[in-house]
Amino acid sequence: TLTCYTAPGRIYRYLYVSLSPSRGKHTTMDPPGSTTTTTHINNPSNSSSRRRSQCNKWENYLFVAMLLQSVALIVLFEKFQGNAEDKLKHPQELQSNIRNLENSHLLKDDTPHYRATSSSSFTVDILSVASINQLDLLHAQQSTIATHTSVRNFFNATEIDDADPDCHTDITMQHVESASKFCRNRRNVVSPVFRYLRSQYANTRWLGKKKNPTGWLCAQVRPYSGLRKAQSHYLQTGQELPDYLLIFDDDTYYNMEKFQMNFASVDSSIEKVYSGCLVRSPIQTINFTFPFGGFGSILSKGALVRLFGKNQCPGLDGTNDSLNNNGSDYISIEEKESSSTEDSSSAFCGRLKENNVGELKYFTNGMSLVDLMYRYSSTERYRDVNKWTRNAGFCMHSDWVLGYFVNYYNVSTHVAEPYYKNVPHARLESYKGSEIYRKPTGFCRNDPTCEKDTEICHRATPEWMEMETKRWKLMAPEKFK
Repeated sequence: TLTCYTAPGRIYRYLYVSLSPSRGKHTTMDPPGSTTTTTHINNPSNSSSRRRSQCNKWENYLFVAMLLQSVALIVLFEKFQGNAEDKLKHPQELQSNIRNLENSHLLKDDTPHYRATSSSSFTVDILSVASINQLDLLHAQQSTIATHTSVRNFFNATEIDDADPDCHTDITMQHVESASKFCRNRRNVVSPVFRYLRSQYANTRWLGKKKNPTGWLCAQVRPYSGLRKAQSHYLQTGQELPDYLLIFDDDTYYNMEKFQMNFASVDSSIEKVYSGCLVRSPIQTINFTFPFGGFGSILSKGALVRLFGKNQCPGLDGTNDSLNNNGSDYISIEEKESSSTEDSSSAFCGRLKENNVGELKYFTNGMSLVDLMYRYSSTERYRDVNKWTRNAGFCMHSDWVLGYFVNYYNVSTHVAEPYYKNVPHARLESYKGSEIYRKPTGFCRNDPTCEKDTEICHRATPEWMEMETKRWKLMAPEKFK
C-alpha cells in the first residue's frame, strides 16, 4: 500500500509499504492538517522509484487542484476589489443608488408600501444630512423613522449634493488647517456676533482629534445643499409644505409616534423653529443660540414659508455697490414684526444691510433665504482657501448658519421665555428645555447612549434604530407603513 500526504501550502509525501508479518510493520504519523490519499500497488516489491512515481502522480493531481483553487480565489478577490473601486470611480452610479434610496419616499402613487402623502392629515418631511461613507445609517433611518405614517418625504444630502462634490477626496489636512487659521485670525470683522464666532471656530488641535477632519470640514455646507434640494422639490412638484420639516444627521433617531403626539395639535402655520438640543453661548458675552446639529432642528410650516419666500431689496443687490446705499427706506428688523408682506420685506432688507456675517455680497434680488444660505456657505470653496481674502471666505460651522439666519432674520417668532424678552434675536426655541449652557439638559444628554422610548437619540447605531422601531411597531402597528 502506498500512502501520500498533502498539507496546505506545501506537499508532504510519506511512503508506507506493507511488509509481510514476518518482517514486521512500519507506520508513519500524519502531518498536522494533512489529508491522505491511498493507492494500492499490486507488487509490493516494486522499486522505490516506481513507488515514488506513483505518489508523484497523486501529488501532481492535488497540486493542480490547489492551483486552480488559488486562481479562483484571486479572481473573486479582484472582482470584489473592482466593485469597490467602481463605486469610487463612478459617482453617477452611486448617485443613482442614493437617488433610489431617496425616491422610495418621494413616492409614486403606484408604490405599494409608500404614498406621496401620509395616511394622516399631519405631515412631516425629513432631511437627513448624510455621507456616502456610511450609507448603512441612511438606510436604517429609511427603514425605521421614515416608515411612520406621518412621514411623507425622506430627503437626503450627501457629498454628491455639495457644491464641491469632490471636496472630501481632494482637500488635505493642510487645507483644513489653513481654513482654521484664516477664520480664527480673520480681520475686518465688525459685528459682535461675528467677532464672537471667529474666536469659537474649530482650532487645529480640536480638528486633529477628529476621525475625519477633511470630511467634517466639507460637510459644513451640506445642510444648505439639502434645504435647497427640498425647496426645489416643493417648487417643481407644487406639493404643499409639510406641517414640519425635520433636519438631522444620519446617526440621529426621532421617535415619530411621540413626535406626532406632541406636535399634531400645535398650529404649524405659526413660525417656529425648535432645536432638539440648543447650544447657548455665555449670556454675559453674547446672546447667540444655535442648534446642536446631531439632535436635529424642527421647522414649522410657517417657518418654511419664511425660508422659501422670495425677497426683493432694491439697491442692496450684492452684485452692486450695495454698501454705499444708505438704506434709509428700510426699517430695522426689530422695529416691526408684522404680518404685512411689505413690512416683512423691509425688515429683511434692513437686516441684510447690516451685513453682520458678510452675507450681503451673496444676495441677489428674488432670492429666498434658503438660496442666500446656500450661496453664503458654498461659494467660497475650501480647496481655494489660500485664495480667500479679508472679504471672502466661509468661516461658519453649519449649525451657526442656521442659528444666525433663524434668529436674526425672524424665521421664528420670539421665544416665550421672559428672561430673553429684551433680546430681539432670541428666536430659536429649545425642545422641552433641552439645552447646553453650563451642562447638558433634557435630550442633550442622549449622547452617545439612549434609553428606550426616548424621543431623540444622537449617535444611534443602525441596530438600535431597528430595535427601537420594532418595539413601537409591535405596540402600534397601524402607525407604521
